[in-house]
Amino acid sequence: MPGAEVVVRGAEWLVDAVVPHEDCTALHLQHRGTGHPRVLLWPFDRVVRREHTPRLRVVTLRQFWRRMTLALHDVRVDGLRARALGARVVASQLAPALAVANGASRVLLADEVGLGKTVQAGWIVADAGERRPDSRVLIAVPAGLRRQWQAELAAHFGLDAILADAAWLRRAFSDLPADVTPWSLPGIYITSIDFLKRADVLHSVASHTWDTLVVDEAHSAAAPTDRYAALQRIASRARVVVLITATPFSGDGAAFASLMRLGTSTNDAPLIFRRSREDVGLARARRHRFTAVTITAAERRLQRLLERYTREVWISSHDEGARLAMTVLRKRALSSPNALARSLDRRIALLNARPAVPCQMPLFDDELTDDDDEPSAALAAPGLEDPRREHRWLARLAAAAHAAPDSKERYVRRLLHRLRGEPAIVFTEYRDTLHRLSDHFRGALVLHGAITAAERAAAQARFNADGGLLFATDAASEGLNLQHRCRLVVSYELPWNPARLEQRIGRVDRIGQARRVHAITLVARDTAEDLVIANFARRLGRVAATLGERDRLAAYLTEARTAGIVVGGMRDSRLDAAAPPAIAIEPAVEPRAEAEAARLEARARAVFAPTWRDSDVLVSSLRARPTLERGYVLVFEWSAVAGGGPTIDRHTWTLHVDAAVPKHRRAAADARALAARAISEHEPDARARLATVAAQRLAMVAGVHAGIIARAIAREAELRDRDTAVQAVQPGLFDRRAVLAAGAQAAERESGRADHDRRMAARARDQIIESHLRLAAVLIIHAGDAA
Repeated sequence: MPGAEVVVRGAEWLVDAVVPHEDCTALHLQHRGTGHPRVLLWPFDRVVRREHTPRLRVVTLRQFWRRMTLALHDVRVDGLRARALGARVVASQLAPALAVANGASRVLLADEVGLGKTVQAGWIVADAGERRPDSRVLIAVPAGLRRQWQAELAAHFGLDAILADAAWLRRAFSDLPADVTPWSLPGIYITSIDFLKRADVLHSVASHTWDTLVVDEAHSAAAPTDRYAALQRIASRARVVVLITATPFSGDGAAFASLMRLGTSTNDAPLIFRRSREDVGLARARRHRFTAVTITAAERRLQRLLERYTREVWISSHDEGARLAMTVLRKRALSSPNALARSLDRRIALLNARPAVPCQMPLFDDELTDDDDEPSAALAAPGLEDPRREHRWLARLAAAAHAAPDSKERYVRRLLHRLRGEPAIVFTEYRDTLHRLSDHFRGALVLHGAITAAERAAAQARFNADGGLLFATDAASEGLNLQHRCRLVVSYELPWNPARLEQRIGRVDRIGQARRVHAITLVARDTAEDLVIANFARRLGRVAATLGERDRLAAYLTEARTAGIVVGGMRDSRLDAAAPPAIAIEPAVEPRAEAEAARLEARARAVFAPTWRDSDVLVSSLRARPTLERGYVLVFEWSAVAGGGPTIDRHTWTLHVDAAVPKHRRAAADARALAARAISEHEPDARARLATVAAQRLAMVAGVHAGIIARAIAREAELRDRDTAVQAVQPGLFDRRAVLAAGAQAAERESGRADHDRRMAARARDQIIESHLRLAAVLIIHAGDAA
């Protein structure tokens, strides 16, 4: 059992965990002398358990108090097993992990940007590894965040995660036997969402049951998308599903509902944790200013021409492709005249000639994204019935776009030159606008979708170390931590979904920001930005009543609705009636989380390497005080063990025995003799006095543990029943490949069902709890000088 001392291969080991398998049992051991870990298999290795007679071990008072501190804050049945590397633990970040530790199988982490959702998920992952060392965790994130996740898991929890990409997969397949897939081995795998949706990768990943699935930026994987389809296949075979997004509801009720169903076939919503800075006690020291930029007459003429053309297409054509093309043109115009000119030239070329069919499919690169590139494919849809009239419109617009200056560009160049070395981030939606701006500043750093993850990480590290100017697109900067040197964010254009503003500012307004954050959003006067979008964004910034109202306004103004308002001239009368679906949100900070944070912090501060065995009875002494009469303090340690395996709860009680104690002598033998006499005379009576409270503790632990086990078995049964669903097979006319494949899938389902049954049986055995009460220490209180 865990905690036991064993002798294997001629060395002494401590058992950390025992993991049963179908044909053997894995023993996770720690070397008694060096502390090095090792995993051995029984019965292939001969294991001899060492039984030790409890010894009286005299220790200093300092060692005694540190050991008692650990005992008082030991494992709890409803607590966490994981430990952070630092001593500071934030209570609000523990609540999701506590929910999962107590049986929750699906949670949504939807805190505001910058409140440490990665750390919250890290607690869940670390705790899963402590409870079951052979656990398998899959973390699906945007490609640019993989190395950041790996670094944060290592820095905060000491976890060694695998970056699972195409190169790793090739190496793993070449190193492993043909019947072993790389995803079947225990470990933490960090991969990109787009890599998972590849057919060959998805088939391999979804054929296994995962202990924990974490999806970062989950809003990007809502239905109907191929990302959602891939993640649903994997989540439906995951014991725990953790979704992370600061913007869970984007105004699309169907997409939100699909997110709530990820990992389940029912309509039950996951546990939702949605906290603001105010909820967790962090004052919002931020200044956000909308700065009006006066545009020139040429720019104003360009905006009016474009408004007339796009409005005519929107009204006359109900084709979704044409309307999407108009949306792209209006958004590009608000970015810069140069961006619009490029899109107009591209649209003219696409309408004049049929695009060439590519001779070869492009190679997959899961590090790059085209989300910030010009959406060329969307510009090919015709808008007007008369092609010649549309070409005349486009020619006039292209001429006006090429002739128009860029007032925003001039304003930003003056603003940045006045900063005099103050680090700043300039956000823009499009890559070509980014390049045009960054070319004016020598040494400026850039983040966009066409750079690799290594280049992105290098730019982030350099900016956090040296500051300077950083030009970034939303697609490349999602999830990055840039608060260490910078407090100024400039938004070159106003996003059509103002909730994205929070994402931009959240790159620097995060936990760890020591200064007031300043945000500047440029709004071009006499354009759609000034007339429509900025009004909504200002209202969003002024709402301060509750988080729900703030979410409601942000959810209303999605890009689709903004397009209808800006291009189609729709009215915003539905604004006040819009509301997100009814959901239950967990409390901001629970007393249980605060108590757990205090316990984990106390354990982190009291960690030390004892030189005695766990079975030893510690003996120490101190001088009597007015509040502590002379005699003996007997310290009893009560533990509950589930299914003959791990300790699930440990509690400490102390009893003071009033007795005459001779004047203290410094010899260790004298202290041992006094302790032995106290044990002989008073231990039986002390045990009898503790019998009632021990029984009460056992009843409480058994009740909590039974609920956790019941929820785990219910989830396992749900996964088992879903895996056994059989699909009809259509045999081929000329071969048996379909039948053979169906047979292989049936064998795979049967193997999965057997694994689920074994898990459920093991969990059922865990319901049997044994309790033990042992004397852990004796404190001698005497009238003489302290030891």
